[in-house]
Amino acid sequence: MGMYETLSRVMQPKDRLKLACEACGHRAELTRKEAFVLFGAEATPFMIRRRSKCVVCGERRRITVGV
Repeated sequence: MGMYETLSRVMQPKDRLKLACEACGHRAELTRKEAFVLFGAEATPFMIRRRSKCVVCGERRRITVGV
């Protein structure tokens, strides 16, 4: 059984979690600490996308996630 990619496994202390809305182009960056508070240290990219919503246009489905 393979290990899942989670925030705690991929984010280093100086990394930023990058969220982008494909609908309107809005982009946001969160520090490691902010990402852990909002999504939890064990959140997977799927979980983050499912819980994210663009603050500009309200889109929920077309959010990309990266570090």
